[in-house]
Amino acid sequence: MRLPAFNRAMHSPGHWLESYRLRVARHDAVLSLALLGIAAGVLAGMTIVIFRLLVQESQHLVSGQEFEAFGDLSKYFRFWLPVAGGLAVGLFFQCLAGQDRSVGIIHVLHRLAYHQGHLPWRNAIAQFVGGAVTLISGHSVGREGPSAHLGAASSNIPAQRLGLPNNSLRITAACGTAAGIAASFNTPLAGVAFAMEVLMLNYTLTGLAPVILATVSATMISQWALGDQLAFTVPPVKLDSLTELPFIMVSGIGIGLVGAGFIMLVRILRRQSDRLPVWLMFTTAGTVVGLCGMLVPEVMGIGDQTITDTLNGVFRPELLFLILVFKLVATLACIGLGIPGGTIGPALVIGAAGGALMALAGQWLGISGDSAVALYALVGMGAMMAAILQAPLAGLIAVLELTGNPNVILPGMLAVVTATLTTGLFTERTSIFLNLLRQLGLDYRNDPVIQSRRRIGVAAAMERDVVVLPRKVSRERITSDLGETTRWVLLREDGESTQLLAATDLVNVMKKEPEQEEFDLQAIPGERLQVTAIDLQASLQDAHERMQETGAEALHVTRQTAPGIYRTYGVLTPDRIEQAWHY
Repeated sequence: MRLPAFNRAMHSPGHWLESYRLRVARHDAVLSLALLGIAAGVLAGMTIVIFRLLVQESQHLVSGQEFEAFGDLSKYFRFWLPVAGGLAVGLFFQCLAGQDRSVGIIHVLHRLAYHQGHLPWRNAIAQFVGGAVTLISGHSVGREGPSAHLGAASSNIPAQRLGLPNNSLRITAACGTAAGIAASFNTPLAGVAFAMEVLMLNYTLTGLAPVILATVSATMISQWALGDQLAFTVPPVKLDSLTELPFIMVSGIGIGLVGAGFIMLVRILRRQSDRLPVWLMFTTAGTVVGLCGMLVPEVMGIGDQTITDTLNGVFRPELLFLILVFKLVATLACIGLGIPGGTIGPALVIGAAGGALMALAGQWLGISGDSAVALYALVGMGAMMAAILQAPLAGLIAVLELTGNPNVILPGMLAVVTATLTTGLFTERTSIFLNLLRQLGLDYRNDPVIQSRRRIGVAAAMERDVVVLPRKVSRERITSDLGETTRWVLLREDGESTQLLAATDLVNVMKKEPEQEEFDLQAIPGERLQVTAIDLQASLQDAHERMQETGAEALHVTRQTAPGIYRTYGVLTPDRIEQAWHY
């Protein structure tokens, strides 16, 4: 049986999809992946708009106040709201299977590292429900965790249904993650930087182009539905004197120490609470948030209004200190006890409060000017985000896009690098997400060889000059199936492909035995490679691991086309794997 030609015109949708699967398997399929990025951005953008509107309207119905106006609620309502929310989400998660409870950016990293980029729909539903309830009930979490997970899943799950190769599923997940963050915060550049620095861990044109298009698409949808206003109202800021830069560096060091302490305490809390029932963990977190909210309502929720008030110098030093301390405690409880929300939102509040306090200290010391609070708060936001993510570019760009103020760039660059380096001294220079992932006994390796293999699908490297023949075959069948360019013969016996034979060996035997009408391919002389199957969706890294696990000397690339029916597309040898990712 000769394998089908792939260069004929594709007319039907099925044939077009088949052709597209083969194109996106290549390492240089920039145009095809760009189209995938646009689709991912549209899907992620629509999902995030629905999620945000649901949270905002539901919070208005529950509290009767504007979104995140927790200070207008009575102190007892501020206590019971997060407690009830934690209990509700805890009971919901308690009813889920263990593997379905994994949500957020850690879940996305786990699936990219260990499951070829396949994101399950059950976890996405858990994230949607859990993330919405925790945000509505005022827990000290951000929306970037749910946004990243939902954005990735909304584009990745349809790509799985279409049978796209694993290398493109990874890029689709990165596109969806970046698009989710971009649509949630109106920050397309920060979404790109986050995806490349935290998820992909490298910059390549093949990965960067679709991610950029995804964030543009998602941001367009978000701005159309929710408006294009900046997240925070910022007064005019500027660096009064270059002599302040050393103090900016000191501020970065201080924020970095806070970031390091935050990561270490989250790890300790996660380790100590792992054996508790989920409902108890979430209810405990809600109780801590409620107690903190009774005393300092500004620590509840995402904290956008708290940041705006900090930037505009509304808070006195005593209240800023309380916001810093209680926001740390409330966020530690939520993140450390596994509440399904994000970390970046609270980190921005902590950074803003810390930066504002440093500005006031600088004024007292005569180092900074009277208008330094807004500048130092902005610098603190970027520094804290960069510190816990170990992603200085993402932190700097996020602050620039959230505020629209370019005067933060110079001092911000110094602060984010200083904070990142300081935190890295205590946290192995990995983000809080990778820290928590490793605590689970998992890893997310940034090996350049593995990264290169993951970017290419087996369809791009396989040899298609192969025919599938039974063990005993007639001369007439061999003559009709073998072409001039056929290199391999795949031996199929009892419905299984077991060995790979060089076509030249078979041709030589036929020439030596011109009278023989039937041949036993198992008996003819020649070198044979033991083979096992691998799916057309697999990446070269999957193929490499498959060979190591099975001891196979080659792989035949297959895909199920109907129940119980598998089609062979080509074969893959170790040499082809090496050539593909090297060149």
